[in-house]
Amino acid sequence: MIPITRPTLPPLEEYAALLERIWDSRMLSNFGPFARQLEDQTRDYLGVGHAAVVVSGDIGLMIALSSLQLPTGSPCFLPSFTFNSTVNAVLWNGLTPVFVDVDADTFTMSAEDLALACDREPRPGVVLATHVFGNPCDHDGLRAVADRHGHRLAYDAAHGYGSLRDGVHVGALGDVEVFSLSGTKLVTSAEGGLVTTSDPVVAERIGYLRAYGFQGDYSSRYVGINGKMSELHAALGLLALAEVEVAVADRLALLRAYRERLGAAVGFQRVRSRDRSTHKDIALRLGSDRAAVEAALTAVGVQTKRYFRPLHDMPAYRRWSTRPLPATDEVYEHVLCVPAFSGLDEAGLSLICDTVLRTLQRAGAARVCPGAA
Repeated sequence: MIPITRPTLPPLEEYAALLERIWDSRMLSNFGPFARQLEDQTRDYLGVGHAAVVVSGDIGLMIALSSLQLPTGSPCFLPSFTFNSTVNAVLWNGLTPVFVDVDADTFTMSAEDLALACDREPRPGVVLATHVFGNPCDHDGLRAVADRHGHRLAYDAAHGYGSLRDGVHVGALGDVEVFSLSGTKLVTSAEGGLVTTSDPVVAERIGYLRAYGFQGDYSSRYVGINGKMSELHAALGLLALAEVEVAVADRLALLRAYRERLGAAVGFQRVRSRDRSTHKDIALRLGSDRAAVEAALTAVGVQTKRYFRPLHDMPAYRRWSTRPLPATDEVYEHVLCVPAFSGLDEAGLSLICDTVLRTLQRAGAARVCPGAA
């Protein structure tokens, strides 16, 4: 079986050396030296004012939205084409989800559709956009709409550690942004996350919110949560962070290989020429042939993923589906994510691409000659 993804891990002896230091210090958590180093290196790499490690991207999203101190029921404009964590954090904060359509080519939130959604909902709130598969959002367009309507701008940057928008790192764009460091990401700490901001007021609140709401005196200023990252996770994250540029280069090389082998037979997510995506996931645009390609790859032992299932069509969130999102539905119905990880070998890549091309050729022949095998 060729998996859809596989984590890139440092040499075990390097991690073991850091574990020895943790064992010697007996400092397992509570913002120890490795957690602080991970924050420092993140600030330097991203060029952002503040970075806070957290136990997971989900907790990071919850804390990030809480740090903006929006009134209960305030609108949160978010894409339906994103992972469930995005909307869960909205609802945990007592905000009202307002689903926004995506651009059909980039898969990220459409600034034009956001403007329409904001016109229908005059109350101030927050825009929470997703850098889908690491592809940077239309930051200028979203910022213009958000500012015009008095909204804060936050990003779910789960996939985006290493992405660039006009030369600026994702993580240094929004009022607050959140990365995931789970095992499927290019930079991983096994489980974990990072919250970044250049707003010192927001940064101070995040510091309280991830630590039960207090800072050393056990007297909570905010309703917080235990969002601490352990030293064991932070140590792994440090080793992964040191190789982020290598990881991004590997993923870009893999994408080029897919493009060269598949040619014009399939479409790909569009990334602006001035931007850089991590391509955490590589999605093929297959149109009506998606199911056939999916079945063929499964038959030869290749794992694929229909990603993302639109939130507005899920039972838990359907009550907030108030208008059609045609681009979101079209993208979901036509794309299929294929294996993407460092170390995917020549044999595996050939098997995937040959199977895709062979299946598309058969499907094309069947359409020209109905009844053809």
